[in-house]
Amino acid sequence: MKKLILVLLICLGIYAVVTQWNDVQIIDDDWSATSKAMILLNADTGEVLYEKNSKKPLPIASMTKLMTQYIVLNTIKNGTISWETNYQPSATVLDMAQFASASKLGMKANENYTVRELFTAMTVISANDAALALAEIVAGTEENFVAIMNEQARAFRLKKTVFFNPHGLDGTYLGRGENKNNLASAHEMAIMADRLIKKHPEVLEFTRMTHFMSRDGMKMWNTNLLLPGMRMQMDGIDGLKTGYTDAAGSCFTGSGIFNGQRVITVLIGVEEVDGNNSEPRFNLTRELITRYVN
Repeated sequence: MKKLILVLLICLGIYAVVTQWNDVQIIDDDWSATSKAMILLNADTGEVLYEKNSKKPLPIASMTKLMTQYIVLNTIKNGTISWETNYQPSATVLDMAQFASASKLGMKANENYTVRELFTAMTVISANDAALALAEIVAGTEENFVAIMNEQARAFRLKKTVFFNPHGLDGTYLGRGENKNNLASAHEMAIMADRLIKKHPEVLEFTRMTHFMSRDGMKMWNTNLLLPGMRMQMDGIDGLKTGYTDAAGSCFTGSGIFNGQRVITVLIGVEEVDGNNSEPRFNLTRELITRYVN
């Protein structure tokens, strides 16, 4: 098993990156919602523009998929798979249909799906079955893929990040126990986002999609409501990934170009406001950028 993982790591081009950002602690509690952790940084200059509790490891829900995207795009780049590689869902992937409340593409047995279809569904609607399918395409099994995720985290020097699955569902939800939740700090999530965009800018072609059409002719909408063309649009936003689980709460890693420079935001555990657990993370992201990006 260890030899197989080593071969996969070499093939996927995992490498260490040293990221130096200047940390700054700004105290500002006048927000429309509270969040367990927050960070806003200028990805071009490395300046942290705002930070609150950004070093504490917390459950990250579907923001996990940023690392899954990175590894899949590495694998495409090195030619091991292509966008048109076909996949027939395994019994493990099909079994995800039992999780009624989890976002999924809803694959059918004996049908083939391309990597492009799966990547689009994982990115736009946060399809968990698509993330697991991509993990199997790249590494054969979820276990092998998770080992690659954790090795890449170590290569990025993310000391507070740990993965147990490629999609971000809580361990208790999957029947694995609450100690099996994917964890990262807001600061380390920002590093993941920064590395993803810089090495694979093509990911933005998918993250900025407002929707895609399913095989059944259904319009599947992006979970990121800040994208231009969406209900809460903010000009400049082009990604990246939402998340929500019971353990993580409402989360969002956002990014976009403002005043000619790329910024990255990460929010973990945003509180529900007036019964709404989705919109507050987008309002808070807008406030962060409006206040601190000149």
